[in-house]
Amino acid sequence: MASTRPGRSCPRHYRYSPAVFSRAADLKAQSLYIVGGLYGNPFALEAVLAMARREGATLVFNGDFNWFNVDPAEFEGVNKTVLRHAALRGNVETEIAGEDSGAGCGCAYPEWVGEAEVERSNEILRRLRGTAGAYPELRERLAVLPMHLVAEVAGLRIGIVHGTPNRSPAGSSRRRRCASVPNARGRCSPDPASTSSPAPIPACR
Repeated sequence: MASTRPGRSCPRHYRYSPAVFSRAADLKAQSLYIVGGLYGNPFALEAVLAMARREGATLVFNGDFNWFNVDPAEFEGVNKTVLRHAALRGNVETEIAGEDSGAGCGCAYPEWVGEAEVERSNEILRRLRGTAGAYPELRERLAVLPMHLVAEVAGLRIGIVHGTPNRSPAGSSRRRRCASVPNARGRCSPDPASTSSPAPIPACR
């Protein structure tokens, strides 16, 4: 049974059906950078922005662009910069934008990760939420970010998610590929080994 403890649970509202990818592209680009796990690093942000400018690339931040930016100036700077581009709402953004602390960091850590690591992540989230409280407008913008996007890059459709699109709600290791594998018609296709009723895709971690 999946854990419901803070930092180990993946809340049900994080989940969505693979069918969400059967839609028109949200954005089109010839060159696309998908930036994952920025974790509030302003120096990494500057570097990726410079790379994108040099190559004329479109940017998508696929969630968890906040984490270590607990300093107010860094929190404001990272978020205002990222939100000029396409962005997804990761578990970090979901939790700092909300009021319910029951999920902790929303990381869905497995049992083999020690309690010290889980509690450290929950504490980071608590501190970051405290910083975010001084920026209600930014929190509102984070709260309405999507959890998935469909991009068309040089004619190829790509499903972009935050998290692990190969786990069922019960933590099954049965593979779900619909978030990333287009079929011959450019639509997402479930793994042939999966059931005929694909499980929702979790957005945790």
